[in-house]
Amino acid sequence: MFDQVLFEQRLNDFKPEPLITPNEATDDPLEIPMVQENPNNIDLAKVNYLNLLDNEEIKQASESIIREYGVGTCGPRAFYGTTDVHLELEQALAKFLHMEESILYSYGFVAISSSIAAYCKKNDVIFIDENANFPIHQGLTAARSKVVTFAHNDPQDFKRKVQDVLTKEKRKTKKYLIIEGVSWSTGKLCPLPEFLEVAEEFQVRVFLEESYTLGVFGATGRGLTEYFDIDVSRVDMIIATLEGALGSIGGFCAGTMSIIEHQRLSGSGYIFSASLPTYLVKVVLKGLQLIGDKPVKFAELAKTFHDFLQVECGFNVVSHPEAPFKLVRVESKIREGEVYQYCKERGVHFIHNENGLVINLNLKLFDDKERLGRVYEVLKEASDLIN
Repeated sequence: MFDQVLFEQRLNDFKPEPLITPNEATDDPLEIPMVQENPNNIDLAKVNYLNLLDNEEIKQASESIIREYGVGTCGPRAFYGTTDVHLELEQALAKFLHMEESILYSYGFVAISSSIAAYCKKNDVIFIDENANFPIHQGLTAARSKVVTFAHNDPQDFKRKVQDVLTKEKRKTKKYLIIEGVSWSTGKLCPLPEFLEVAEEFQVRVFLEESYTLGVFGATGRGLTEYFDIDVSRVDMIIATLEGALGSIGGFCAGTMSIIEHQRLSGSGYIFSASLPTYLVKVVLKGLQLIGDKPVKFAELAKTFHDFLQVECGFNVVSHPEAPFKLVRVESKIREGEVYQYCKERGVHFIHNENGLVINLNLKLFDDKERLGRVYEVLKEASDLIN
């Protein structure tokens, strides 16, 4: 017979030896110093569009969740990796995007590539932009579908390619269009309404990748469907990372219930990857609550910054005026390197890669005119240096 009193007594008496011996010389807890930004050291390399990484409410919510759930989930979503917080975020994302359902992945890259491979099969045809990002290409490799490339952001070339496929294909095939809201490589905005017209004419399913439009396009940050005032039912699935405007890690897909449920059995990144730590899920939940009018302010900052780079500095800004990052190209890589190095030495940090100079905007610049003025001053000096 089970003796509850004896059981509790044995639990109270159980005092195991520690697995390690604490260092008696350092009684104080370790503290990791934070790198503090200041007017003379401004980080525009980090992706933190809505400045949620610095939000105290989010930090407090994360700490609270860590104390309750720990820092990991110990397995994939289907094996001990799902908590009530994961389910809450999936419902919140679906509601935010006006979709029926969403599914959460632990890594943004995998959300994009796995969702493609979950639907597109060997006999299908996928239409992609010539500048499609690397995660999309990884999904295409896994899908092994026939891939047809069209000119960058060109709906008419897409239409010609669809017509060409229909002329040559004798059998009935499923057709998919995978497009980016804002291109990872050029920063240009996708003319979504024109693409949807072609897709609907030829019955092509549409997957919209919104990593760089979610949270910053549209009055409430819902992305291109809100920006262009498009009914979300015209898009089969929205895919995005959570590593841009929402200041966390991971990714998601949103669509109809049948489309999303299919991924719970066929999305390799969902089935085989450990789930997103619960405190990072809470970051997104809290971020969605705090968006407010931030997208409107960010759009104003983006356009103002774009005009400054073009008019005042004379730079060639390739990216869209409202894109969350500014892609600047100078006459040569040597000159680009000079601009990058000059700004870096004066405390304004951004990225220099094969695409050009990448400046990630931060809403803190909108609220802190002194900081924005410092950025403008250094960039103008750099432009004068090479002109």
